[in-house]
Amino acid sequence: MSADKTEKLGRRDFLRNAGLGAAAAVAATAAVPGKAEAAPENAETRKKQRYKETDHVKRYYESNRL
Repeated sequence: MSADKTEKLGRRDFLRNAGLGAAAAVAATAAVPGKAEAAPENAETRKKQRYKETDHVKRYYESNRL
């Protein structure tokens, strides 16, 4: 065998390495310290109206009526 021959990465090896890389990326983002979690919802925030039917929304509804 020649010394300058490079080893080709097989399809299965590529898929295995891609899967390991994705798992490592997920583990790295999950382990980030100092990331604030969402505040728990209390009674006041549950009552708060989140959806507002603005002029923009009304125009969208009118343009998409059948």
